[in-house]
Amino acid sequence: MAENKKDMTFEQKLTRMEEIAKALSDPDTDLQAAVSLYEDGMKLAKEVDDELSKIERRIEIVTSRPGESQDGVMTEPFTSGK
Repeated sequence: MAENKKDMTFEQKLTRMEEIAKALSDPDTDLQAAVSLYEDGMKLAKEVDDELSKIERRIEIVTSRPGESQDGVMTEPFTSGK
């Protein structure tokens, strides 16, 4: 793959993971190539999972109301103190 994984979009990472899954299911893929593909796929899966966790947290922040929290921590609206 010519493109650096860090420069890939979320969607490109998912597409690459699909390509890896297809290659791993191909009986013509030799063992060494399969291991390398598996390692790449696991790294991409971790990156995708990390991105999803960040997005989930952002959504929780946007949709929560002052004084509410998903994890039981009470929050208060920000006041500037003026």
